[in-house]
Amino acid sequence: MSPPEKAGGPHLTGTAALIRVMADTAYRSLFLASTAMMASQWMQRIALGWIMWELTGSTTWLGLLASAELLPGLFFGPLGGVLADRMNRKRIVLVCQTAALLISVATGLVVFLGLSAPLLLMALTAAGGIAAALQESARTLLLRDATPRDCLPTGMSMTAISVNVTRFLGPALAGPLVIWPGPASIFWINAAVSLVMIATVLSLRKLHAASAAPAPREPFLRQLWTGLNAASSHSVVTPVLLIFAATAFLVRPVYELMPAFADRLFGGNVQDYSYLIMGVGAGAVVGAVIVTLNAPARPAMMFFWSSLAACLSLVAFSATPGILSATLAATILGFFMCISAATSQLVMVLDTDEAVSGRVLSLWGALMRGAPALGALATGAVLDGMGYRLPLALSGLVAALLTGAAIFLFTRSPGARPGAA
Repeated sequence: MSPPEKAGGPHLTGTAALIRVMADTAYRSLFLASTAMMASQWMQRIALGWIMWELTGSTTWLGLLASAELLPGLFFGPLGGVLADRMNRKRIVLVCQTAALLISVATGLVVFLGLSAPLLLMALTAAGGIAAALQESARTLLLRDATPRDCLPTGMSMTAISVNVTRFLGPALAGPLVIWPGPASIFWINAAVSLVMIATVLSLRKLHAASAAPAPREPFLRQLWTGLNAASSHSVVTPVLLIFAATAFLVRPVYELMPAFADRLFGGNVQDYSYLIMGVGAGAVVGAVIVTLNAPARPAMMFFWSSLAACLSLVAFSATPGILSATLAATILGFFMCISAATSQLVMVLDTDEAVSGRVLSLWGALMRGAPALGALATGAVLDGMGYRLPLALSGLVAALLTGAAIFLFTRSPGARPGAA
């Protein structure tokens, strides 16, 4: 089967496609609910990070907290991808969202009652990470199923943008709420949004494609291996995944460790912390608008160049002398990180065989969650022992060298031909 965006004849593009997609009731309601759900999840992560920093004052603990949420994605993400290719996707999302609702309520009660402890927060965070990883592929493919077939590239571009802009916009919204009315409020918001997501999925009646994959003809583990093989032998998907993993490990952890940077680098408090994350969020919004209005014909090349710019932005951030210049650098970093993440996901969704798309997408999701967690854990330990600026700069430089080498090799490969990606 051909990649989904190439199937089914010509597609609408530009403003006409955008209007057509958002006029579709199923897609619009699911897109808005999914966007709110992802933003609230990232808001919750920021609240947990600040609570952990106040409890421990340690970047190692911040790294452990990030690992507790994101590392489950390394195993449960691919598992969720196989499930999305062989089970009813609506049912997967409903079960996982119900679990997420209960976890948010439990965490909110723990924080509100003053029972927070590092290990307890890590356990609740890990449970939430498992629920998120299991449903990620099913939710993304459910959005694809709800997209009008003649607008599939536009619909999936919007989905990719929402996934990645909420990674930065959600924390930006969380910053003021951490100050007032306090971190506990964020968990109640997340629980309410989970209810909205559950109601939206239950209301879905007519989709443009089946929400359940055909009955599997292969054993479970063989299906998993088929997806991994498809991702590792593709002329475009494979190099994109490799550089995405490298930058997620070396660059992305700056976000998980931002409480430490606000405090130790700039002598700031929660207000300065909120400035930094709102700067990243503002940059991400601008990046999302640019990708939406200028849908790339070759998303792989946009991914590589924006990744290189993000690496260099991290180096600039490490050299900033004060909170104002740091906020500006964080804004630029958020801009390029959003474009990089969104275009990488576009490659996963639009350039793979539909029969294995859930598994390939789950590998991207596992890297999105697992690589920053491992990076935050490693970087947090290094920062506690060696200081802050030099390790940040070295991470950015190493990632920039790897990305530059990938650009050099990719532009000379068959996958770089016009229309290849």
